[in-house]
Amino acid sequence: MLRPRIPRYSRIAESLRGRILDGALPAGTRLDNQRRLAREFGVTLMTLRQALDVLEREKLIARRHGLGTFVASPSLDYDILHLRRLAGDLSALGEPVATRFVGSRFATAERRIAEALGLRGRSRVFVLERLRLLDHHPIGLQRSFLPSAVGEEVAKADLNVTPLRQVLEFKLGLAIARAGETISTIRLGRGEARELGCRSGLPAFFSERTSYTADGTPVVFDRVFIPGDRFRITRQLTYDTPGAR
Repeated sequence: MLRPRIPRYSRIAESLRGRILDGALPAGTRLDNQRRLAREFGVTLMTLRQALDVLEREKLIARRHGLGTFVASPSLDYDILHLRRLAGDLSALGEPVATRFVGSRFATAERRIAEALGLRGRSRVFVLERLRLLDHHPIGLQRSFLPSAVGEEVAKADLNVTPLRQVLEFKLGLAIARAGETISTIRLGRGEARELGCRSGLPAFFSERTSYTADGTPVVFDRVFIPGDRFRITRQLTYDTPGAR
């Protein structure tokens, strides 16, 4: 019995897929231009583009207008209805998530932050920055703001190894009981893009969250930046009425 013939573009996609998955082409690598790749595989540009279309649909590569084609960073499907603490949730799902301490400092709070934390205008706050990494690749930048009195105590902890939540709860007795969060979309600024290893202006998810103790005292105001090509929000829907849409 004759085996069905495998299209050439499928063989090219399989070859490039193998290089990506075995690490020969790590995330962020820029692929050779299309003419060079077509010569390498001995095919026409049309056939080569068909192969790239396959890999793009699989989200293994990303084309950036005017820059070229790059191996894509890992991305996640995440249920928006169960979004709680990103790092903890991903670890529970078995994802190889890690946190990298970027830095900390004291600064003057802008009005939005002061209002969220119940502070007077131009109060001092402690700013803590961390990167969330998935399989060693940045997927999110988290910037946390705390009242200066709390921050002075947090600053004494080794934030390279101790999660902020543990410092608050076990060292300061400030257990987080609830939070309010707003998620929107923005374009990354230069500073955030640099930390995340991507280009400035890339569309991103932007979260602002205020966390409170049981008595309603605001303790932490968080801003989280997640590049849009590394995160996909999903929902699981159920209907009360059979057949309803």
